[in-house]
Amino acid sequence: MTIIAVADRMGGAEVLGRSVRTEADMMQLIEQGIPKATIRYLAESLGIEPKELMQYLPVTPRNLQRYEDSDRLSDTVSDHIVALAELFEHGEDALGKAYFRDWLRGSIVALGNRRPVDFLKTHKGIGIIDRELGRIEHGIFA
Repeated sequence: MTIIAVADRMGGAEVLGRSVRTEADMMQLIEQGIPKATIRYLAESLGIEPKELMQYLPVTPRNLQRYEDSDRLSDTVSDHIVALAELFEHGEDALGKAYFRDWLRGSIVALGNRRPVDFLKTHKGIGIIDRELGRIEHGIFA
């Protein structure tokens, strides 16, 4: 997974309003706020509806509706979107797009028979899912 692939998953320079090639570029983008349009691109990259993705963000869908596509989101919401984009990139690299999408919605024994999507609302949860993907990549039962 590269930072460029993560940026492309969020719509690339066209949507983000700038080129993102390094971790420092990504941090600066987060601090400035990611455009709301990124939500649509990230959802489409995984093959889900933007409304579903909005459920995992630390902001109410009602508040998001007030934003125009070009409006910048808060650094907290932007940081969460980047974390999801990194997770989605890792998941598709590890499992393939279709299987990863199904895996997110399935009950996983290693997660106490919970679904991975139930963990996507917090950074801690995203980290747990990312570690499970790492275990799968290394052949450890997950």
